[in-house]
Amino acid sequence: MDNKWRHRNKLNMVHKTVDKDTWYIVYLEDESKIFYGFCPTGTRLDSGMPVVEEYDNEADWLIRLAELGITPEPPVE
Repeated sequence: MDNKWRHRNKLNMVHKTVDKDTWYIVYLEDESKIFYGFCPTGTRLDSGMPVVEEYDNEADWLIRLAELGITPEPPVE
């Protein structure tokens, strides 16, 4: 998974505009709360969680979610 970017954020926040389609997983250090989603190019990724993982493809993101025991729900349209 060399196209994954993982960040342990000491400030407990990330605020940025993504420059490419980005799938993300954010969670507490103990993984008791996990959130995930997708940011299209040019949108903002904002989180106060201490761990942020970013993926540039959906396949690797799905693999990681499975490792965490999560089956993502389809997006609401």
